[in-house]
Amino acid sequence: MSRKRAAVGAAVAMLAAVVVGGPGVGGAQASGFETRMVDIVSRDGVKLRTMVMEPRAGADRPLAILISAWGGGVTQNIIPATKLAEKGYTVLSYGTRGFGESGGEVQVAGQDDLNDVSDVIDWGIANTDSDVDRVGVAGVSYGAGIGIIASGVDPRIKAVVSMSGWSDMVRSFLTERTRHGLAATVLHLSGKQNGRLSFESDQMLATIYDPHQTDAQDRAVQEWAQPRSPVNHIDRINRNKPATLIQHTWSETVFEPGQMGELYDRLTGPKQLVLMPGDHAATEYGGLLGLDSLVWSNVGKWFDAHVAKTDDSITKLDPVQVHPRPNSAKVEGYQSYAALLQRPSTKYYLGPKPAGLFAGDAQMSTTAPAPFKTEINANKDTSANGGIPLATYTLEAFTGNPPTNFMPFTDRSSGGVWFGPKTRSTQKIRGEVTSHLVLSPPKERGTVVAYLYDVDQLGTGKLVNYTPFTWRGATPGAPLAIDLRFSPTAYNVAAGHRLALVVDSKDALFIDSNVDGGKLGFLSTEQDKSWIDVPFAG
Repeated sequence: MSRKRAAVGAAVAMLAAVVVGGPGVGGAQASGFETRMVDIVSRDGVKLRTMVMEPRAGADRPLAILISAWGGGVTQNIIPATKLAEKGYTVLSYGTRGFGESGGEVQVAGQDDLNDVSDVIDWGIANTDSDVDRVGVAGVSYGAGIGIIASGVDPRIKAVVSMSGWSDMVRSFLTERTRHGLAATVLHLSGKQNGRLSFESDQMLATIYDPHQTDAQDRAVQEWAQPRSPVNHIDRINRNKPATLIQHTWSETVFEPGQMGELYDRLTGPKQLVLMPGDHAATEYGGLLGLDSLVWSNVGKWFDAHVAKTDDSITKLDPVQVHPRPNSAKVEGYQSYAALLQRPSTKYYLGPKPAGLFAGDAQMSTTAPAPFKTEINANKDTSANGGIPLATYTLEAFTGNPPTNFMPFTDRSSGGVWFGPKTRSTQKIRGEVTSHLVLSPPKERGTVVAYLYDVDQLGTGKLVNYTPFTWRGATPGAPLAIDLRFSPTAYNVAAGHRLALVVDSKDALFIDSNVDGGKLGFLSTEQDKSWIDVPFAG
């Protein structure tokens, strides 16, 4: 079995465990609220299976709407719903159309999905003793994206919580002309396995990872994705000014964190941003099983502050909460996402590989090197890779340890490898690492993937970050300058460790544009040097 097929199987299984699994509904009525299942009929006649938890005591209760994730059913959010009901909220937790017990077809955050949110609120106000002026909406992943767009459509939503959501759907599946084929494959196959995709949804998702995608198909996908991107609804959201809590992970292989940070800075209502180690939905999964969960605890506190208006303690925290990697318990506070990015940086120039079989590896230093050229075999993979979506970095959320690569085993004939100097003290990377590479491409089009590692004294590298780049229309053999922008992170490099940059031309995560083989060159000239710029906070 190929690495890519194995990765797809593992990721689909992981997604199924996250969004479909969960406890049953039995036993909830032993508490101070009643639970029942209803079918809420949307305006187009689709029945949305909904779990209603209504406290026995009190009147004009705050109303909490929980929207299921991709592939999830009506009981997916039963544990968080129970905790909200125990606090006095009327809770309506529903399965999105096309998934689980709900009717209809999956529209991927289309207009019908937004209408459904309003229709569920309508039903809650009409059929429970809930306060129309105290409504909150929360969701994980798919539910997060729907909820945040809906907060710009329905002004009754006073607070919204996005957990592992997205801001820009186009950006989520495309980085520097490189399509995130494996992530799109996982979402498409899991959607077909666990739901009923509409014809349009089926076609669009399949097109994203089609290796033979045409320019016309690419434009069609982008047009389809635009109205499904919260960033394109920012004016309407800001007009309604819902209190918005965004909770996201650093190592998202589906929806990279930078887009959520940028969305956060553009919001003008009450807001908070929490960034944590882990992958897509990893930090939410424990709470769905009843374990202690920071993100779900924050949902309750955010609703208490902005929906029920009973406890505003969460608003006393710094608006941007940063949980650094790896394995750090200390939380850092910032006044904005932009403040996190505004860090002094150190530029390391990439040097030549020393001549000789046992001469060692190429280095990167703050001193610019003389002109050089180093070549590798193009269209070849190395042991450096971004892992399996929804699985590799999920382990980091639970263990605190990023995925690793034993650097001596990285094939130097198929990947460029550069080592930085050893650190004398802990170095804190905060923000976006950038890199400028001068290539000598073997073909007019191709792809490279760059990886940044934190390497210990024994040669084990922990993956800090990675990013792809695809070029087209280049002149084979002529210098080609490209600029890489890694997604933001907060990572502490321990004393005695050193950074290493690995650049190869394949990764199972991405659909590359490599043609055959040939030699891919890395070079620095008198006029143009190759470098990597690392933002250090200290």
